[in-house]
Amino acid sequence: MSGSGGASATSAHSAPPAQDEGMTWWYRWLCRLSGVLGALSCAISGLFSCITIHPLNIAAGAWMITNAFVLLLCEAPFCCPFIEFANTVAAKVDQLRSWQKAVFYCG
Repeated sequence: MSGSGGASATSAHSAPPAQDEGMTWWYRWLCRLSGVLGALSCAISGLFSCITIHPLNIAAGAWMITNAFVLLLCEAPFCCPFIEFANTVAAKVDQLRSWQKAVFYCG
Protein backbone atom coordinates (compact mmCIF):
# COMPACT_ATOMS: atom_id res chain seq x y z
CA MET A 1 0.00 0.00 0.00
CA SER A 2 2.69 2.45 0.91
CA GLY A 3 4.49 1.80 -2.38
CA SER A 4 1.61 3.10 -4.49
CA GLY A 5 1.04 6.11 -2.22
CA GLY A 6 4.72 7.02 -2.30
CA ALA A 7 4.85 6.85 -6.09
CA SER A 8 1.90 9.19 -6.47
CA ALA A 9 3.38 11.61 -3.93
CA THR A 10 6.70 11.80 -5.77
CA SER A 11 5.01 12.24 -9.13
CA ALA A 12 2.91 15.09 -7.74
CA HIS A 13 6.01 16.91 -6.51
CA SER A 14 7.92 16.42 -9.76
CA ALA A 15 5.11 17.79 -11.92
CA PRO A 16 6.20 20.69 -14.11
CA PRO A 17 4.77 24.09 -13.26
CA ALA A 18 1.71 25.22 -15.16
CA GLN A 19 3.46 28.40 -16.30
CA ASP A 20 4.41 26.80 -19.60
CA GLU A 21 1.13 27.66 -21.27
CA GLY A 22 2.53 29.32 -24.36
CA MET A 23 3.64 32.55 -22.67
CA THR A 24 6.99 34.06 -23.52
CA TRP A 25 9.49 34.93 -20.82
CA TRP A 26 9.00 38.69 -21.17
CA TYR A 27 5.23 38.39 -20.85
CA ARG A 28 5.63 36.33 -17.69
CA TRP A 29 7.93 39.00 -16.22
CA LEU A 30 5.55 41.74 -17.33
CA CYS A 31 2.71 40.03 -15.45
CA ARG A 32 4.92 39.65 -12.39
CA LEU A 33 5.96 43.31 -12.58
CA SER A 34 2.35 44.42 -12.83
CA GLY A 35 1.56 42.33 -9.74
CA VAL A 36 4.39 43.96 -7.78
CA LEU A 37 3.37 47.46 -8.89
CA GLY A 38 -0.24 46.68 -7.99
CA ALA A 39 0.87 45.53 -4.54
CA LEU A 40 2.91 48.67 -3.98
CA SER A 41 0.07 50.95 -5.04
CA CYS A 42 -2.34 49.00 -2.83
CA ALA A 43 0.02 49.33 0.16
CA ILE A 44 0.49 53.08 -0.36
CA SER A 45 -3.25 53.63 -0.80
CA GLY A 46 -3.92 51.57 2.32
CA LEU A 47 -1.42 53.61 4.28
CA PHE A 48 -3.08 56.87 3.24
CA SER A 49 -6.47 55.39 4.01
CA CYS A 50 -5.36 54.58 7.56
CA ILE A 51 -4.59 58.25 8.25
CA THR A 52 -8.06 59.23 9.42
CA ILE A 53 -10.30 59.10 12.47
CA HIS A 54 -13.06 56.99 10.89
CA PRO A 55 -12.86 53.34 11.98
CA LEU A 56 -14.13 51.93 8.66
CA ASN A 57 -11.40 53.77 6.76
CA ILE A 58 -8.78 52.41 9.14
CA ALA A 59 -10.13 48.87 8.70
CA ALA A 60 -10.19 49.27 4.91
CA GLY A 61 -6.61 50.59 4.95
CA ALA A 62 -5.44 47.66 7.06
CA TRP A 63 -7.21 45.27 4.67
CA MET A 64 -5.49 46.90 1.69
CA ILE A 65 -2.09 46.62 3.35
CA THR A 66 -2.76 42.95 4.12
CA ASN A 67 -3.76 42.32 0.49
CA ALA A 68 -0.59 44.06 -0.69
CA PHE A 69 1.49 41.87 1.60
CA VAL A 70 -0.11 38.67 0.27
CA LEU A 71 0.37 39.81 -3.32
CA LEU A 72 4.04 40.61 -2.69
CA LEU A 73 4.46 37.28 -0.94
CA CYS A 74 3.09 35.46 -4.00
CA GLU A 75 4.77 37.46 -6.76
CA ALA A 76 8.06 38.64 -5.24
CA PRO A 77 9.17 36.48 -2.32
CA PHE A 78 12.58 38.17 -2.33
CA CYS A 79 10.86 41.25 -0.89
CA CYS A 80 10.00 39.19 2.22
CA PRO A 81 13.28 37.49 3.21
CA PHE A 82 12.34 37.45 6.89
CA ILE A 83 9.40 35.07 6.28
CA GLU A 84 10.48 31.44 6.21
CA PHE A 85 7.58 30.11 4.11
CA ALA A 86 7.73 32.82 1.41
CA ASN A 87 9.52 30.64 -1.15
CA THR A 88 7.12 27.75 -0.53
CA VAL A 89 4.09 29.98 -1.14
CA ALA A 90 5.68 31.46 -4.26
CA ALA A 91 6.43 27.99 -5.63
CA LYS A 92 2.81 26.91 -5.12
CA VAL A 93 1.52 30.09 -6.79
CA ASP A 94 3.88 29.57 -9.74
CA GLN A 95 2.18 26.22 -10.40
CA LEU A 96 -1.16 27.95 -11.00
CA ARG A 97 -2.29 28.99 -14.45
CA SER A 98 -2.56 32.68 -15.30
CA TRP A 99 -6.36 32.77 -15.16
CA GLN A 100 -6.30 31.03 -11.76
CA LYS A 101 -3.90 33.66 -10.45
CA ALA A 102 -6.15 36.41 -11.79
CA VAL A 103 -9.20 34.94 -10.04
CA PHE A 104 -7.20 34.58 -6.82
CA TYR A 105 -5.91 38.15 -6.93
CA CYS A 106 -9.26 39.69 -7.86
CA GLY A 107 -11.03 37.63 -5.22
